[in-house]
Amino acid sequence: MENQEKLWDKIAPEWNEYKQKPSENAIEFLKKTKGNILDLGSGSGRHLTKIKNGKMFLQDFSEEMLNLAKKKAKLKKIEAKYLKSPLNKIPKPDKFFDYAICVSAIHCVETAEERLDSIKELYRVLKKGGEAYVGVWNAKSKRFMDKSKEKMVGWGDLGKRYYYLYYEEEIHKLFKEIGFEIVSTQNSEMMINFIARKI
Repeated sequence: MENQEKLWDKIAPEWNEYKQKPSENAIEFLKKTKGNILDLGSGSGRHLTKIKNGKMFLQDFSEEMLNLAKKKAKLKKIEAKYLKSPLNKIPKPDKFFDYAICVSAIHCVETAEERLDSIKELYRVLKKGGEAYVGVWNAKSKRFMDKSKEKMVGWGDLGKRYYYLYYEEEIHKLFKEIGFEIVSTQNSEMMINFIARKI
């Protein structure tokens, strides 16, 4: 399999043009937040938002994606911090973040162990009672029916991106086993979206 970090670095400029529109549900979630906010798997920063009495931290394993996010923040005059690291290694201490979003990111992690570790890390860095808005691809989507749960999706001739497709009960179970409670769900045909709270 092609190195995914290098692939996302390559496609970053085109991806930034393609993925401009933020998730409306994620933006609504961010409106109520304050304190330290983590955008885990931020990509080029499509969810950059001014946080009242707080600050956003954008984490991604792609240097090029983060560079684009920095440019976006400068244009929007938003102060943010940037963390270059994979999802399963969040370089912050325990209970550092008040809230988090993780939109279309966990399903890009290549192994089951690393996907689980990513959820564990999210739990570790959230304060007790802290909430995370999470979105992953839905295995029951008409787009994916009768196909393997693991997919390689091409991006022109630049390479293929890895995706893992989740069932709703599957992703909820993983979060609950680690210590989250599922507060609400906001699914679409393509996505499983939910808010999880650390208990």
